[in-house]
Amino acid sequence: MNKTTLKNGLVYYQSSLVEIDIVIEGSKIIKVGSNLEEGKIMDCTNKLIAPAFIEAHAHFREPGFEYKETIKTGSMAAAKGGYTKVMMMPNLNPAPDTLNKIKKMKEICQKDSLIECYPLATITKKRLGKTLVNFAILKDEVIGFSDDGSGIQNSKMIYDGLSKLKGAKSVMICHCEDLTLVNEGVIRESDYAKLHHHRPINPLSETLEAIRNMEIAYVLNTRIHLCHISSRYTVWAIQQFKKMGCKVSAEVTPHHLICTICDLENDGRFKMNPPLGDEEDQKALFNGVLDGTIDFIATDHAPHSVLEKSGGLDHSLFGIVGLETSFAAMYTYFVKTKKMPLELLLDLMSKKVSDCFPIKDSQIRVGNEASIVIIDLEQKFIVDSSEFLSKGKSSIFEGKTLYGVIEKTISKGEIVYEK
Repeated sequence: MNKTTLKNGLVYYQSSLVEIDIVIEGSKIIKVGSNLEEGKIMDCTNKLIAPAFIEAHAHFREPGFEYKETIKTGSMAAAKGGYTKVMMMPNLNPAPDTLNKIKKMKEICQKDSLIECYPLATITKKRLGKTLVNFAILKDEVIGFSDDGSGIQNSKMIYDGLSKLKGAKSVMICHCEDLTLVNEGVIRESDYAKLHHHRPINPLSETLEAIRNMEIAYVLNTRIHLCHISSRYTVWAIQQFKKMGCKVSAEVTPHHLICTICDLENDGRFKMNPPLGDEEDQKALFNGVLDGTIDFIATDHAPHSVLEKSGGLDHSLFGIVGLETSFAAMYTYFVKTKKMPLELLLDLMSKKVSDCFPIKDSQIRVGNEASIVIIDLEQKFIVDSSEFLSKGKSSIFEGKTLYGVIEKTISKGEIVYEK
């Protein structure tokens, strides 16, 4: 098999940034050390070499909504963003609620995806929140279950579902949203909402359902994961449940860490669910990342058509894209400003994700698959959604100058993206 040596780069290896070389043969890393030169030499001078990123929350829209995104275009966007593993949310048509549907999705992934894709199954049939799927059949076929896009309003569904998953490797992944407090709102309850007459969303809609879900998981002593945390109240609740010993993990998006209600414009680019919070929410989320209350970064990549995002805050669909800007946004706003060490960011986008799910890590070590991202940290670019590989073009970072260009993404030893 052909060999390739990644040489002269700054490598994130064993939790440290070191100047070493990496030899890849086939799909595997076979050597890590100094003064290595075997096979083809890939000069990585002035570049960062890191474990490829892992995305725990993306919507690739296939089957059912291929005009928004496909597994192929989603995987292209992911590869451009430095990701080689993606967990795909199941708000699809038909919903992946049976073994046969999951197998069909895996076949599409095998045929069309540039990277490793992991279809999630729904928690309830047709994602309606009324009848549980057959966990006994599905739990060994998927790494997680989610009704993402909808909070499950029936507490018994959560209790029975977590009971059936007790001891399983697969995880229940919860979108937390009490619809009685959403009231068809479009942005967070705020002075901005009042001033511009937008229907408000009460932030407790997330927190109360998160508390209920964690309480059930705690009583059952079962793992649970909370999606896209956005409220300081939810952060505080997670802190308390973790102190109690609850087996809960949580994620946060770059846009909830970087943007607030103060950044809002009457543009579909600013409409997502959960909505942007205020500066106190932002501060709590960031501190939650630093102290480990929040486990990792996830994009909630949710593409829609241009038309579906053209109705302003009131009439656009919820969801923005993020796979192609996530690292650069986090690096620009937090690492370059010295608010967060680079090593932590790299862990938040890779190792800490694989720590929470039954998914193989991307760490650089001998014997592991070569899933690697090569980044030029000093190169800057202006976000232009017309250049996205995703079909979705609605980015909250449109027109922003970001640092950290993905030069190459390697999955199982193969270059799947090259600038």
